[in-house]
Amino acid sequence: MFADLNTIVQLIRTGVTDVRRYRKREKREEIVLNLLKMYFLLKDCVEEGESLIAEAGPGPVETIRAMDTWKADATLKRWEAALQRQAVRLRSLEGFVYGDSKLAVINPALQDRIGEVIGYKFERANSLHEIGAALFMRVMFPLDLSNEEVARYVSTMAGSEDDLVDVEKAKAEIAELRDSLVQYRAYVERLLSDDEIVELSRTARNQTLFPAET
Repeated sequence: MFADLNTIVQLIRTGVTDVRRYRKREKREEIVLNLLKMYFLLKDCVEEGESLIAEAGPGPVETIRAMDTWKADATLKRWEAALQRQAVRLRSLEGFVYGDSKLAVINPALQDRIGEVIGYKFERANSLHEIGAALFMRVMFPLDLSNEEVARYVSTMAGSEDDLVDVEKAKAEIAELRDSLVQYRAYVERLLSDDEIVELSRTARNQTLFPAET
């Protein structure tokens, strides 16, 4: 998951045309606000995903099995809440690409290139689209699953096709994604004045927070 998110960040940073070409201030601010929303969604995906993997370890199912019942229940409840937020973030990111063609307005070719990364048109089990869909289905249709079945969703989020997580690979991908996000943020901050960026960042942050995070 993290490598695909990194590719998306790089594509946006290099593919977004200079918004200063738009004469209307409202249009410029609308574009930058959307870019900032994507930034915060991506940033939160990284941070919460990293925490989940660090706690779950290379074998989330085995991690839960090794816990006392009371601790396993509390841990799974926390994981479930985090996975629900991840599901909504991935769905929101996909919405920015396809929902109302926000990216197509900025750069029509960019939408298609990111679509290939998301995997919307392909049947790759660990594509961002499939990961997001699996997590979102869990949110929309909560089933009475066993502890082990719930734990497997951490592996799903990490992009694994089995119960195991390649922790070292995930750490490397997360580090690269963090670096890309720093460059992404720096690029966006050059699109408008400092005062405008501060105001829009506040709005974007408020609109991408979930109740449990406020």
